[in-house]
Amino acid sequence: MKIIEVDEELYQYIASHTQSIGESASDILRRLLHLPSLNIRSVALDLSDKTENIDRSLSLQQETASIYSESTVNQQTIQPQEEIVTQQVQVVERAEPDTELDVSKQSDAADLMILLDTPEFKQESKAVVRFLTILSGLYKLNNDVFTQAIRSENVQGRTRVYFAQDEQTLLDAGNHTKPKQIPDCPHWVITNNNSGRKMIMLEGVMREMGFDEKTIDYVKNAFVADN
Repeated sequence: MKIIEVDEELYQYIASHTQSIGESASDILRRLLHLPSLNIRSVALDLSDKTENIDRSLSLQQETASIYSESTVNQQTIQPQEEIVTQQVQVVERAEPDTELDVSKQSDAADLMILLDTPEFKQESKAVVRFLTILSGLYKLNNDVFTQAIRSENVQGRTRVYFAQDEQTLLDAGNHTKPKQIPDCPHWVITNNNSGRKMIMLEGVMREMGFDEKTIDYVKNAFVADN
């Protein structure tokens, strides 16, 4: 084995490429020059600060590995947060149609309450007039939804016909039905039943139209007030 002298700059270069403790300069140079390893360990650099430079190189490698590890951990930590934010946005987007529907129903309920709060409605003593007024108000809120609601089996019942497009249909459905046309509405309704049955009919129509229980109770209370 021959010993060669190298300058400080070359020594620093060779030492910076150390991959393991005890690796000789010969092994390092063979690796850098892509020469086959002889598996012979030798101390070719006989300088007092060799160990110090190797330790410095290893320290740099450890710091680099630590920084890379922290970066990887941060990316793994951030990624689930990004996924959670994306999921939350998707949930909000899916909830928007329901929110718009709720706002629409709240508006309808407010309009209905305004109708029931008028002096004309409050001073009306006849239950049949109150009944027809509420049905007319429901029709004006949404013609199509009201029409679908009164055709529902839950409203019409299985054996009786409560609503129809014309008077004769209700007359043919039973004796003394006393059909009346709903004001400002093309539909007819029987009126010979008592207030309790009228209230059930109103409740059924409103529930089919999608009103909440609070609004339904408000209308029922307004219908029976002072009767």
